[in-house]
Amino acid sequence: MRALFAGMWRAAAILAVASLVFRPPSPAHAYALYGYEDEYGVVHLNEKAVSDKHVLLYQGDEDPRLGFAAIKKLIREKGGAAKEKRQDWIADTVRFFGPIAGGGAGFANFPKTIRTGPMVELIKKYGERYGVDPWLVYAVVEQESGFMNAAVSGKGAQGLMQLMPETQRTFGLEDPFDPSLNIETGVRFLKSLLVKYKDQRLALAAYNAGPGTVDKYGGPPPFPETSLYVERVMYRHAMLKEMDAQNAAKGKERKPGGKK
Repeated sequence: MRALFAGMWRAAAILAVASLVFRPPSPAHAYALYGYEDEYGVVHLNEKAVSDKHVLLYQGDEDPRLGFAAIKKLIREKGGAAKEKRQDWIADTVRFFGPIAGGGAGFANFPKTIRTGPMVELIKKYGERYGVDPWLVYAVVEQESGFMNAAVSGKGAQGLMQLMPETQRTFGLEDPFDPSLNIETGVRFLKSLLVKYKDQRLALAAYNAGPGTVDKYGGPPPFPETSLYVERVMYRHAMLKEMDAQNAAKGKERKPGGKK
């Protein structure tokens, strides 16, 4: 009997060792994320390193659920950001044609007004489509991003109209850096705020600080950043409309995207 138990023990030990030696390899990590930031500031992500520019950002068995700001930080920490940045594309995409007639001391803090070009055509198109004054849309884009398509704020707002990820999800925006999609979504968001609050000042405050913040305070929140934002956009909008009215009176109407 003792010999039988000894034989059984040896057999069990052999099976245990065999299970360790011949255990099938564990599956590869379920989640992997590679990325890099190019010379234009655009972030490229992939599940594989499809170029020598991609750096490994994460590999593991669980979805890391990284936000855009965290991804950008990882890319820069791991050396995946281009060392040289280019701005020359802006001149080709956003062409400055000089200021519209009019002016004065109040114009000094604003850049030259763009009269034509791809971005302005998109502003006119979607402003008219959704019933929002194109000049108001223009003032918002100018204040939000300075017409820089690849702009990303420290809080994660993206693109020309600086749309937060939550707003992007609400309106179904898949690519915040696509100029047409970004402006259309931004105009739709702005229109919804104008309809909700029926007041331009409140709508702009909500665009900057979020509708929930405006609802919480029952009006524009007491934030210096929001107050300055609202004042600048409203002043710029009024200024653009006044210049437009002056030109119209002279028979030289110059709406965004319009002709002399």
